This record gives sequence, structure tokens and C-alpha cells, in this order.
Amino acid sequence: MVKIISLNAKIKKGEFELVGKVIERAYKYTIPTPLELFKLFQETFSKATLPDSWQVSEPWTSTVLGVFSQIGSNLGYTPRKEYLRLDQTWEIRHPDISTIVLALECENTDRLEEILDDELQKLLDIKALLKVLIFYPVVPILMAEEEASYPQIQEKIRSANIESSDEKYIVITPVYIKPQSIIEVSACSFDSEGKGEELESFQVKYTSKD
Repeated sequence: MVKIISLNAKIKKGEFELVGKVIERAYKYTIPTPLELFKLFQETFSKATLPDSWQVSEPWTSTVLGVFSQIGSNLGYTPRKEYLRLDQTWEIRHPDISTIVLALECENTDRLEEILDDELQKLLDIKALLKVLIFYPVVPILMAEEEASYPQIQEKIRSANIESSDEKYIVITPVYIKPQSIIEVSACSFDSEGKGEELESFQVKYTSKD
């Protein structure tokens, strides 16, 4: 079973097993924890050139995929688009088997039902160590007394009954606060039992030209 290791650690020869097999070659991939991944997202997103319009979907999707592609490349992966119909994946590939380290689904919408039925469902249907969901609601995702501000997400993860201590879900919500000319980006992580943890938040200056 693949273990999530810290950002400063590396996967070394014989250090993890996958479906009864030991990966024999020495790899140089880095698997971040959810918090470490969000910190890398903060650093890279804060330096990115953001789209002119908050209302136009495609440029934001391209920007976010570009941010994650840069992070993945820096961690040793070759990010792929639309593998298994996912927006982006990072993989450790082997001649006869591969591990999806990160699966990303991003949708520029505030419609929660759409997110639950499509993007989150895709992430539940596949096996990956880090499952990242990004959408754009009016209210950011937060944790209060172990319950997320979007309990439907938490409950759907919980009710899937996926028994995997290695899989982590990361939900990221950029929210445009027009009066303050900022985007506030918040995130929470969940284990396969739906237990949540807030991953802090950050702000970037932004004014839409709509």
C-alpha cells in the first residue's frame, strides 16, 4: 500500500508496496500531504496571471490546471489531461501497473448538486492518493465542530464507504469578494470516512473587468 509521505521526503527503492508488488526501481517523486499541497497551490496561484473576467469559465479552468501542472512537474510528475476523463492526474507509472497520486476535478460553478453528481462522483469512482475538487461557491468551505460548511460533500464521501486510509480528499473554494477586490481561497481535507480538517486560507488581490 502506498503511504503518503511528507514534502521533504522521497520515495526510495523498496519503500512501498502496491497490490502485493514492491516497486523495485528508485523513484524521485514527492507525495505531499493535503496541507503541503495547499501551501504549494497558494504559492503558485498567488504568482499566476489571473483571467480578466471572473464570469468566464474556461480561462479559470485553464489557469487552475496550469497551476497544478506546474506543481506536479516540480514534484517529478508528468501531469496528464483527461486520463480516465479526469481534468488532470499525476501518476507513478510502471510497466505493468501505475498509481494515481493526484486526481483533479475543477468546475467553475456554484451549483452544489452538479458538483456532487459529477465532479465529486468521478473522484469517488477512482482510486487515487490525493483527490482534489475545486469549485467556485459564494461561501467558502470551512470546518466548524467537525462539520463542513458544505455537509453534503462530507456526507457523500462518508456514505461511499470506501475503506482506504491512504486516500485524502481536498476541496478548494476560490470566492470572489468584489467589494474588497480580493479572491479568498479556502480548503478542507477529508479522509475516506468523511472526517474533515480545515487547511487554512489565503487571499489574492483581484478586480474583475466585467
